[in-house]
Amino acid sequence: MEKILIVSDSASDIPKEEVKKHGIVILPITISYGGKTYSEYDIVPQDYWRILENTDEIPTTSQVTLDAYIETFRKAQDNGYSHVLCILINAKGSGTYSTGCAAREIFYSECGNDMRIELLDSRTYSYIYGRIAVNCAKMRDRGDLFEDILNDARGKIESSRAFLAVFSLKHLRKSGRISGGAAFIGEALGLRPISDVYNGSVTVFDKVRSDHALIPRISAHVKKLIKSPEEQTIILLYSDVPEDELKKAEQLLIGDVGAMAVRRVPIGPSVTTNSGPKSIGVAFYG
Repeated sequence: MEKILIVSDSASDIPKEEVKKHGIVILPITISYGGKTYSEYDIVPQDYWRILENTDEIPTTSQVTLDAYIETFRKAQDNGYSHVLCILINAKGSGTYSTGCAAREIFYSECGNDMRIELLDSRTYSYIYGRIAVNCAKMRDRGDLFEDILNDARGKIESSRAFLAVFSLKHLRKSGRISGGAAFIGEALGLRPISDVYNGSVTVFDKVRSDHALIPRISAHVKKLIKSPEEQTIILLYSDVPEDELKKAEQLLIGDVGAMAVRRVPIGPSVTTNSGPKSIGVAFYG
């Protein structure tokens, strides 16, 4: 009989209540700032947004360590697991996936390969892949076979898409992702970039002029690409953005796009370290 362990990393932004409910193992990515290093999973997102807003220091992130993987695999084997499935942060943006692959080979060489370990590069960020890990755990809990869970996860990774935007260019300037001159001009014109997060890449493909135009434009892009919206719960990823903008997004995604439901999930430190503390994203299956 199969005994399946679902694993992800802390950049997946899976809420702690879901982690506990479904017995998901979370591998820690670490954040360093102010001369100290913290486990990302121990940082409250709202507190981190304030840190980013009020400091000139740009925190740094570190991938999941080799030892953390090997310890997780050994515990799984000791506890009688036959299969381990890891859903991990985009390999283009972090070494976490490649480190996991190296850890698997070390584990197999030391402990044998009786326990099957599969690692999937989600090719995306935050709860865009976190919800895939949660769905895998739900499938396991209802008794689905490992091969079916694995294939479903691969399909969801293929169809996952998101649009991410920022309400301020301040952090992008501070982190050096855009020049001070470009940020100054962009803010003067009220430009707000929108990025397409898809298949491993984050590409700026559109801009609007003013905060108020941002949500309607994102909603319009989602409407063009979403598959069967009436069957989907769209994920509204957010950091420190105005409540009225979040409500506007919910109304448009349900009323105009036709989503079955919208669920809010705060964006954690890994993503906001790069995008800044005033970000919003919409994740869906296309």
